[in-house]
Amino acid sequence: MMSEPMKFDSLAGERLRFSTRPLRRAGDQVLARVGAALGSAFLIGDPKIGLLLWLAVTVGHVRGLIFGLFGLWVGDVIGRLIGVLDKPALGGGVRANAILAAIAVAWLTSGAYLRVETEIALTTLAASAAALITAALMRSLAGALFPPMVLGFSLVAGTLFTLFPVWVASASNTLLVWPAPSGIWPDTQIFIRSLGSLVFSPTMEVGAIIGVAVLLWSRVIFFTGVAGWVAGALTAIELQGLSVPFYWQPASYNFFIAGMALGAAYFLPGWPSLGLAVAGGSGAAVLAALIQHVQPDWAFLPLSAIGIIWIFLAAFTLSGDKKLPRRNTRHDMPPERVWMYEVDRTRRFGHQEPLLVVPLAGLVQITQGFDGRLSHAGEWRHALDFQLPPGGTIWEAPVTAPAAGTIEQVRDDVPDNQLGVCNYAESWGNYVLLRMEQGGWALLAHLKQASVAVTAGAHVELGAYLGQVGNSGRSPVPHLHLQVQNSPRLGAPTSPFRLANYETQTAQGGPGMLWREAGVPREQNLLAASRPEAASYWVLTSLAPGLGVWTVEMTGQMPWRFRQPRERGKIEHITTRMDAEGQHILASSRGDELVLHLDPDAWRIREIHRLHTPLLRLLALAVPAIPYAARDLLEWREPALALACTAGSFSLSLWPYRRLPLPEMRCLCLEAPKTETGLLVVESTPVRPSIWLPSKITCSFRRLRGPVRVEAVFETGSISCTQLSFEPGLPF
Repeated sequence: MMSEPMKFDSLAGERLRFSTRPLRRAGDQVLARVGAALGSAFLIGDPKIGLLLWLAVTVGHVRGLIFGLFGLWVGDVIGRLIGVLDKPALGGGVRANAILAAIAVAWLTSGAYLRVETEIALTTLAASAAALITAALMRSLAGALFPPMVLGFSLVAGTLFTLFPVWVASASNTLLVWPAPSGIWPDTQIFIRSLGSLVFSPTMEVGAIIGVAVLLWSRVIFFTGVAGWVAGALTAIELQGLSVPFYWQPASYNFFIAGMALGAAYFLPGWPSLGLAVAGGSGAAVLAALIQHVQPDWAFLPLSAIGIIWIFLAAFTLSGDKKLPRRNTRHDMPPERVWMYEVDRTRRFGHQEPLLVVPLAGLVQITQGFDGRLSHAGEWRHALDFQLPPGGTIWEAPVTAPAAGTIEQVRDDVPDNQLGVCNYAESWGNYVLLRMEQGGWALLAHLKQASVAVTAGAHVELGAYLGQVGNSGRSPVPHLHLQVQNSPRLGAPTSPFRLANYETQTAQGGPGMLWREAGVPREQNLLAASRPEAASYWVLTSLAPGLGVWTVEMTGQMPWRFRQPRERGKIEHITTRMDAEGQHILASSRGDELVLHLDPDAWRIREIHRLHTPLLRLLALAVPAIPYAARDLLEWREPALALACTAGSFSLSLWPYRRLPLPEMRCLCLEAPKTETGLLVVESTPVRPSIWLPSKITCSFRRLRGPVRVEAVFETGSISCTQLSFEPGLPF
C-alpha cells in the first residue's frame, strides 16, 4: 500500500488540478475563438498554432490586428444572433470570414485617411456581410460535399475592390514589387511572400510565420501545399509563354491552398491525393488566369482555390469509386494522424463494408465462400454457405438476424427438397430479406418451409430469431446461404461484407481459438460467433474514474522509447476519467492520453494522444483491444497502433507514401477471471520481433481498477509497472 505522505501529496495534487480547471476552461474558450478561427482559413485545426497566424497579421501591420479582432467580435455576435454553430475546421467558418473581411478593410482604407467612425462602420458592415454569407452557405450546404471555406470573405472583399478602385490603387502602391521566377531563390521568395497574401501582407516575414504555422500543424499538409504551388507556378509560367496576360505571383497562394486541401485536408494523404494536389494547383492557376481576365480586381482573392476544390470534391466524391482517394472526415488532428487511424480501422473492420454476425449458434463450417467453386461467382461472388462440420447436420438449426434492421420480404411456402435434389424454379427457396440499419440488404436463404417467424415490415434487433435452416430452393443439402446486396430485388448482384466478432481455429491447430474482430472466412474454415464471458466482461467494463499511483521498476538497458525520465523517478500518476461521450481516458501527469471505448464486442483503444510515459506506451502496445469473450488460451492479433503514434513527426508524415504496414501483436489470454473479482491476464508478443520492441508484455486487469500490472521483457532488460493504490472518483 502507498504511504500516507505519498497519498496526501497525490490527493493534494489532484485538488490543485481541480481548482485550476475553470481557469484552463476559460483559456481554452479564448483559444477556440481566437486561434481556431483564423487557423481554419489555413486548414489548421490546432488553436495554439492558430495564434501564430495572429502574430503574422501583427507583423504585417498592427492595424490589421486591431481590425481583425474587431471582425472576430462581429462574427461572434452574428453567429450567436442567428444561431449558427461555427465549424472552423472546415476551412473557414463564420468567425474566420468576418476576420478576413475586417483585415481586408484595414488594408483597403490604409491610405484613404477616413474618419474613425467611418472605418468602424465600414468594418462592421463588411464583417457582418461576410459572416451572414458564410452562415447562409453553412446552412444550405449542411450535409453536402462542399465546405463554405472563405467564400463569404471573398465575395465581400471583391465587392469592396469593385466599389472603391481608388483605395485599391492607393493600398497597392505600398506593396513590394514581386520578383520574376528566374531561379531557386527568386522562386522561394515568391512562394514565401505569397503565403502572406491572404492576410494582405505579402512580405517575407509574414509568409515565413504562416509557413511555419502550417508546418507545425502537419508536415504532410505543407508538403502537398508545396506540390500544388509548384504545379500551379509551372502552369502559370506556361500560360505566360502562350501569350496569356497573367500576373500570377500575388495570387499563387491559391495554388498552395488547393494543394493542401486536396492533398491532405479533404482527402486522406497518399499517392492518389498527392496527384490531386498537383492537379489542383495547376487547375487553380488556370482559374486564377481566367478570373484575372474577367475581373482583375478579384484576381488575387482565394476564389480560384475555392472553385477548384469544389470541382474536385464533387468529381471524386460523387463517383463512389473505392479506388479513389478517401475523404478525410476529421479536421481536429493532422491528416497523417487521421490516415493512421483510418489504416488501423480498415485493418480491423475493412473499408465501410457492412459488418454481420454469424447467424447460427455453435461451431459451423464455411462450405462455400467468396468466389466459391460452385455458385458464388461473377456478380454473386460475395456470399457464404454455412453447414455443420463433417458428421453433423444443420437441419432445423435456429437462424438469427445477422444485423439490426427491418424485414423487407419473406418467403415461407416452398417445400424442402430431398437430399441431392434441387428446385431450380425457386432458386432461393424460403428466405428472409433484411434491410439493415447500416445500409444494404442481407438475404438469408434456403430456410425450412413454415419456419420463418417474421413478417415484412417488422423491425428486428441483432440476434433476433428468424427461422430454421432448411433445404428449399436450389439446395441439394441443408445449409444456410448469406449474402449482402445493394438492392431489395431478389437475386440482385452481391456486395462485399464481413463477419464480425467471431472465432476460428488457430493456424497451429492448438486447443485455443483465434478471435477475429472482422473478416471474410475462407472455405472449409470452422468458426463460431463469439460470446462474452461474464467475468471478463465485468472486469473490462467496470473501469472506474479515479487516480492510480504506480511504481515503475527498470532493470538493464532499455530502448530509448521505453525509458522512464529521471525527473519522474519511480512513481507515476495515472488518472482515469470519462468524457461527455462516455469514453474512458487514461491520462498521465505529462499529458499523455489513451482514449478507450467500450464497443459492443471489446474493450478497445480508440485514440492515442502523445506517449511519453513508458507505462501507457506499453499498455497501448500490448492490448489495443481485449474481447469480452476473453478466456483461457483465446488468441487474437492486433495492429500496433502505438508504434505509429510514437513515431517522430517526420517519420509519421512519410507513412502514407511509404506504404509501411502497421506491426502486429499476438495477444493470448493466459488467465481469465473465474469470478467478477478475479484477475484477467493477457500476454502480447510482436509477430515480427525487433530489438526496439519488447519480446513479451504481460498485462493484468482487475475489476474497477482496470490495468493493475504491466511487465515487459526486452533483449537487454525489463520493465515492471505496478499499481500501488487507486482512489475512485466521480463518474464525470
